[in-house]
Amino acid sequence: MGKTQADTILEEAEKLWLSGEFQQARECCRRARLLYHENGDPPGEAAALTQLGDLEAETGHYVAAREAYADARKLFAMDGDQRDQAGVLVRLGQLAHREGQMDEARQFFTSAREMYGSAADHSGVAHVVKRLGHIERDQGRQDRALELYAEAAATYRRGNDTLGQANALKAMAIMHRQLGALDRAHEEYEAALDLYRQAGDALGEAAAQHGLGHLMQMAGNRVDARAALDSARQTYAHAGHLRGEAEALLDLGRLLASEDPDKARSQLRHAAALAHRVGAHRLVEDADKELSRLG
Repeated sequence: MGKTQADTILEEAEKLWLSGEFQQARECCRRARLLYHENGDPPGEAAALTQLGDLEAETGHYVAAREAYADARKLFAMDGDQRDQAGVLVRLGQLAHREGQMDEARQFFTSAREMYGSAADHSGVAHVVKRLGHIERDQGRQDRALELYAEAAATYRRGNDTLGQANALKAMAIMHRQLGALDRAHEEYEAALDLYRQAGDALGEAAAQHGLGHLMQMAGNRVDARAALDSARQTYAHAGHLRGEAEALLDLGRLLASEDPDKARSQLRHAAALAHRVGAHRLVEDADKELSRLG
C-alpha cells in the first residue's frame, strides 16, 4: 500500500520536531491522527498518538504525554498487536521513571517484558532489560545496572538487532566512564560507534561521538576530545538535531575557552542561538554563563 496523506503529515511532524518547531509538530501529529481516524486506520491513529506522546514527553508535558499514550494503548489493544501495546507500556514506564516513580516504572516495564516475551521479540525484551538497568543506575546500584546492560546487549545480539546492541554498549560505556574505568569505556564507545554506523543511525552515532569526547577530556587528551566533539557537532547538524548540535557546541566552547577564547565565544554564541530556537532554556543559560566567564 502506498503512502497516505496522513503518513506524509506524520513524517513532516518528525522533521519539525527535530528542527525545534514543537507547536507545528504537535499540530501535524493531531492532523495525522484525525486523518487516520477518518480513514478507519486504528494502527495509524495509534502511531500518531504515540509520536505526539513522545513529543510531549520530551518537552516536559507529562500529563499530555500520558493521555496520548493511554489513547494509543487502547487503539493498539483493539488491533491485538502485543508488540505495539508493549511499546506504549515502555513509554509509560519511562514517564514514571522521569517523575521518580520507580515502583510504578518497574511495573510498566515488567508488563512490557512479559508481552514482548510472549511475542518472541528479543529486541523488545532487551529494550526493557536496558530500561530496568537505568532504574538500578539511578538508584545507585551500578553493578546491577551493568549486569542488566550486558544482558540487554547479549539479547539484542541474539535478535540480530545491531542498533539495540549499540545502545546497550553506549549505556555500558557511560557507566564505566562515570566509574573511572576509562579504557573499558573507550572500547565500548568505539564498538557502539561501529554498530551505529552499520545501522545507519546518525543520531546514535553523534551521541556516541559526544560521549567519546567527554571520555577523552576526562583522560586529559584534549586533541582527541576536540575532534570527537566536533564530529558530534557535525553529525548532529547534518541530521538536523539542533539541541544535540547546541550541546556539542557548548562542550566545545568550554574546552576551547583557555586555548582559543575567540573560537570559544563563537561556539558558545552559536550554541545559545540554537538552544533558544528549540526552547532549551537551561542550555541558553549555561552558554551565557560560559560567555560571561570569557568576558
